[in-house]
Amino acid sequence: MTWLSLMVALRGLLELVLWLMVGRGVLQVLAGRYSGDNAVIRMFDFLLRPVRACSAWLMPGLAACRRNTVSFVLLLLIWLALGVGKMLLVVS
Repeated sequence: MTWLSLMVALRGLLELVLWLMVGRGVLQVLAGRYSGDNAVIRMFDFLLRPVRACSAWLMPGLAACRRNTVSFVLLLLIWLALGVGKMLLVVS
């Protein structure tokens, strides 16, 4: 496995997680106070459980809503850095 294919795979996985976080946020806004009863939100929570556990381990003092925002921004920055790294790898 080359470095380029590893970067592409990691970037794709991060993109999936980022879209799951965006989708969960949009659906929670649309569901309002009934978001706890929504099966799709529970599915998103199940899929995002590893990300939340990792962010809770890295940032134990933050509230859950801030932790989700900070983890989203960190994942987005890693995704962008992988994009730049992929571009530099292809150019060289």
